[in-house]
Amino acid sequence: MEHIKNLLGLDAYSALLNENIKTINKFIMANPKSLQQITGASAETVKEMFSIVSEEIIKGKFSSAYDIEPKVRISTGCEKLDKMLLGGIPTTGISELYGCSGVGKTQFCLQLSLQHQLLNISRTEVVYICSEDIFPSKRMKQLTNELGKKFKVDPNFEDHIFIKHIADFQELQKCLSVDLPKLLSITNVGLIIIDSIAGIFRSSNDNPDYVARSNDLMEICTALTELQDQYNCAIFMVNQVTDNVVLETHEPCLGLSWANNITHRFCLSRISNNLERKFTVIFSPELSPISSKILLTVKGLTDAQ
Repeated sequence: MEHIKNLLGLDAYSALLNENIKTINKFIMANPKSLQQITGASAETVKEMFSIVSEEIIKGKFSSAYDIEPKVRISTGCEKLDKMLLGGIPTTGISELYGCSGVGKTQFCLQLSLQHQLLNISRTEVVYICSEDIFPSKRMKQLTNELGKKFKVDPNFEDHIFIKHIADFQELQKCLSVDLPKLLSITNVGLIIIDSIAGIFRSSNDNPDYVARSNDLMEICTALTELQDQYNCAIFMVNQVTDNVVLETHEPCLGLSWANNITHRFCLSRISNNLERKFTVIFSPELSPISSKILLTVKGLTDAQ
């Protein structure tokens, strides 16, 4: 209100205070004609005061696109793929990678967890939640050694990966509501990977309750989003595929109810019977639908020539 005081002068400003108009919020709610009568100011002066007060209210709450700093992204370890992804996997929202069995989704997650630590000065930890198979520690050690040789660093990245095996929704629910918040409160976790979300909802029931499942999926995403907002960690999911008999195509599991809860969707697919793969952006608010070829090798994922 100091700017209003300087504009009106002491006497007119005192008149405002006498009418209990002492804060910006009370000023902005006042009637312009009433303010003219109280202060004796002209309509133009009152208009100028409203402009000053409005600027004070929105200061720090709104900014232009040019003022927003770019978000940190996680490198995939593939130069061409990172360029396509504007620097790597987004760290905001929930990212999903789906594909057929054996296409290399877990390999991608392992490399992502190592790249996250390699390029992060504070070497933040990674939480890796498994629902499909036992965590591939042997392959992780192999990739760690290869990364250590390539960048000439101490290959102890696996010491910073917290692993948890989960079989069903109830276990995941407890993990997200109890175990994970406790861990995040005492460690600097920067990436949470769930491999895979489909494995948690796999059931032998021929007639699943789709409404209940939809609510469960929403609960998972809500819990993850809250953890992301509080602890500033990236969320990366793996999803499996199911066959669409009518269209004769592969589609991500869990249907539209799950798709509506994720922010970025990527697909990893085979190009041929060799080690060449195609990484495709299916949808993302930040990226256009585009694809890049990568190779699945013993040393990890690399750009295809």
